[in-house]
Amino acid sequence: MTGAMSSTLRLVLVLAAGAVAIAAAGPVVRGQVQDDGRLRTEDGDTVLVTESARSARLRYAPGVSPGDRAWVEAAVARARPEAARLIAEVDGLVTVGTFTDPGNTLGVTRSDERGFTVDLNITPLERRLVADRTPVVLHELGHVIDFALVPAGVGRTLDAAAPRGGPCGLAIDCDRLEERFADTFAKWALNGAVSAAGAGYGIAAPASIEDWGAPLSRIAYALPAS
Repeated sequence: MTGAMSSTLRLVLVLAAGAVAIAAAGPVVRGQVQDDGRLRTEDGDTVLVTESARSARLRYAPGVSPGDRAWVEAAVARARPEAARLIAEVDGLVTVGTFTDPGNTLGVTRSDERGFTVDLNITPLERRLVADRTPVVLHELGHVIDFALVPAGVGRTLDAAAPRGGPCGLAIDCDRLEERFADTFAKWALNGAVSAAGAGYGIAAPASIEDWGAPLSRIAYALPAS
């Protein structure tokens, strides 16, 4: 990823009656996965994942090619152990799809009453931005982790530890709390091996990516064994 990269990763949140409620400004109400797959509000802060959801893996929408599945899986496999534990907790709630668009949107994460959908724009990610696939995938999964696993208070602490300022380029909403989290999560998951542009935003890395991610490590190691 280079600073010259101009990309947009927009979070589109779908709210439905009985769904996990997520406001555009950040997580508000979250819930528990019920036996029929729906999410319901329980503690108002995080999703309590059932054993069946925890044991499931990423699902793929019809039409996602074996080649695209391979690079998504390769991106997930590059996550540091603590990030991998967080991803493993929520991946059973996620369906990965693809779309083709010549524009700047690289990924879109949505929620509905049955989980999360991550759609990846294969037009640039299979052509001019092949090298950026991994941070884009981890950025989008960072949104899911943020909404499902990170308590609001921890999210505010993490946001306070991430630098502010810097160019947004053509990115949309790079000053939003959820985008700042997802972009810094991608950096942390890759042990800082990402340029300052991250997955398309001009969000600089914290002075210590390890200190920033320490609260996430604590969450990760408090999770039930998968």
